[in-house]
Amino acid sequence: MTRGGPTFPPAAEPPLVETKLSRPRSRANVVARPRLLRALDALDDTELTLVSAPVGGGKSVLVGSWCDARPDKAVAWISLDAADDDATRLWTYVAAGIDRIRPGLGRPALRRLGRAGASVTPAVEEFLNAISAYGEHVTVVLDDLHVIHDEAALRSLEYAVEHLPSNARIVALTRSDPPIRLGRLRARRSLGELRARDLAFTLDEARELLVVQEGIDLDERDLALLLERSEGWPAGLYLAALWLRGHPDPRAGVRDFTGDHRHVADYLSGEVVDALDDETRDFVLRTSVLGRLSGPLCDAMLQTTGSDALLARLARSNLFLVALDGRGEWYRYHHLFGELLRVELMRTNPDEVPGLHRRAAAWCRAEGFLESALEHAGAVGDDETLAEILSEHHAQMIRTGREATLLRWVERLSTDALLDRPQLAAAAAIASSLQHRPTVEREQFLELAERSARERPERWSPYAESVVNFVRGAWIGGDLGVAIGHGRHAAAFGRRGADEIAVAALASLGLGLYLRGDLDAARDASEEAVSRPESRERPHGLLYALSTISLLELHDGRSHSAEAHARRALEVAGEAGLANAWSTGLAHTALASVLLAKGSHGPAEREAVKGEELRRTPDPEIEHTHAQLVLAEVQLARGRRAQATADLALVEESLETFVDAGTLSERAERLARGLDAAPANGDQPGETPSPAELTVLRLLASDLTQREIGRELFLSLNTVKTHTRSLYRKLGASSREDAIGRAAALGLLDQSAPRLS
Repeated sequence: MTRGGPTFPPAAEPPLVETKLSRPRSRANVVARPRLLRALDALDDTELTLVSAPVGGGKSVLVGSWCDARPDKAVAWISLDAADDDATRLWTYVAAGIDRIRPGLGRPALRRLGRAGASVTPAVEEFLNAISAYGEHVTVVLDDLHVIHDEAALRSLEYAVEHLPSNARIVALTRSDPPIRLGRLRARRSLGELRARDLAFTLDEARELLVVQEGIDLDERDLALLLERSEGWPAGLYLAALWLRGHPDPRAGVRDFTGDHRHVADYLSGEVVDALDDETRDFVLRTSVLGRLSGPLCDAMLQTTGSDALLARLARSNLFLVALDGRGEWYRYHHLFGELLRVELMRTNPDEVPGLHRRAAAWCRAEGFLESALEHAGAVGDDETLAEILSEHHAQMIRTGREATLLRWVERLSTDALLDRPQLAAAAAIASSLQHRPTVEREQFLELAERSARERPERWSPYAESVVNFVRGAWIGGDLGVAIGHGRHAAAFGRRGADEIAVAALASLGLGLYLRGDLDAARDASEEAVSRPESRERPHGLLYALSTISLLELHDGRSHSAEAHARRALEVAGEAGLANAWSTGLAHTALASVLLAKGSHGPAEREAVKGEELRRTPDPEIEHTHAQLVLAEVQLARGRRAQATADLALVEESLETFVDAGTLSERAERLARGLDAAPANGDQPGETPSPAELTVLRLLASDLTQREIGRELFLSLNTVKTHTRSLYRKLGASSREDAIGRAAALGLLDQSAPRLS
């Protein structure tokens, strides 16, 4: 948990749905489409290939056939669904997918993703490094990318595409273009595209399907008419094959329908469903509420037996059921057909749908498929089941970095549901803070939990109380004294045997006491946190406590020990995959303070900037103000009076809103006196960079090489180098890092640019 957040009781990793990591099993009667296979081959050098077409466009069949035609190439196939609209869950499946290529390949990324509050950026970088080290060509297929809307997930995907090693390629199957910078990728020739017009069947392909494979008596005119009316739409032609092969007069049947895709689909699917026997028709309609089907799941939902055999028979005799594994255990309906079946079920028997979803949710819950259980409960507005699942598994969801998913479902619950489960409201407060949501949202969840204690005492528990106390003690709003009081309660609960919360609570208490000036008590709490036997398994709390000890050592004049503790905290963060976590911001701030005291002003500035960035909050909070104050102190030491004055103004603005800011008010006054005595120089670059140089400067702050910057800006490498040398001279910098730090201090960088979370 960031900021030394609570590490909940040990929770097993959620089971991965293995069928999401296997490409759909190929069918023997798939029409060969060599022209499209060649087109995919021709795009091998692009980082991202979009196969974009509406439902029923044949995307999965095509790319699956292409993978089959390249047995020597490694493929990680990830089938996405609505539950994957979460950056951590998305990359967990991607990392697991490459781990199936070679065991261990995805393990570093998975380890980083398994920490609460961890940024996905280091995990994405581990994924990229693993593929690069693997050496052989790797294709990552993201099937149904259109289900991903989460901003952090999309930014992380864009980051991965832009940094993909040369031996890798991402192929995305989607019904609509993802909202990432496709124009930029096109300009760099990094984007390949196959669209609906490319996937449409030709006359030869229609003949292969309908006449050669299905043996349907159609001539060229019939085929041309069918193509015209279906516009070559693969789903329409496959449905037509199902229908016409049992039609007494196929040629007359072709002339019986007209209209657009939806009309064709409705007509043909109706004909196909009507042709089924009653038992099979009832089965496909009722099981259409499932995204993925297995015999045991269908049996449980339908309260019957024998679904395994029925699924196997349908898979052998029909084109609308897709096998998802090689064992014939899991299937899905063709997307279009499944949608139409659900429409028909709602038309003919809507009263049965809620019960089907509830039984599916119960089975998925019992089997550990948490997201699927939530989706089924949510589909019918079953808030009681949603609340039960979330209450039972909130700790696991936070521990495994799925705060966004937890919040998405908690926000659907009624006030009464949360009053009945105060521990869930408190956990939502933690998740909200980890997602950098506005402070008011965290307060609303905490107030609900505390209201439950008053109005429904029978629902209150020591666990709920400890979590509320922890949140109020760890996220220090504007009253340090109140936060310390809550922190003491949380630490006491931890000491009474609650190992899951002890390290985090003690670490947060230690920092609060330091900021208040109670240094001996701060040291006692921080050292107790570090010495606890479970501290290594609580990296957020451990690095938080080490950072506070660093600040205490510096206060006592032991700069060498202070630096060692700060760097050890950063090592803990790196080992745990928390390089960009909020808790790691304190380590950077502590190291900045140490380096400032030692006179290493340039490195101190870099650390202070990073610490302030990681500890930034949507609303004023004492910890962010502490980071801002350290940054201002560094700016003054570097002779940047104007920048230090601006930073101090932000600090003073926040201090005015606080009830108790501890020693920060005194430090701000001391800094103000130092600014009054400082000479007014060193605030501006010797010469203002030109607009062209500023454009290069902002990309120097990225991970791009100079050659890549040139490609991005359509400049030669020599021109980029010329601009870079000029920037160094104007900024008084001797390296790229110095130039970036100096530019950030002067406000020359676009601080509003989006970054991965």
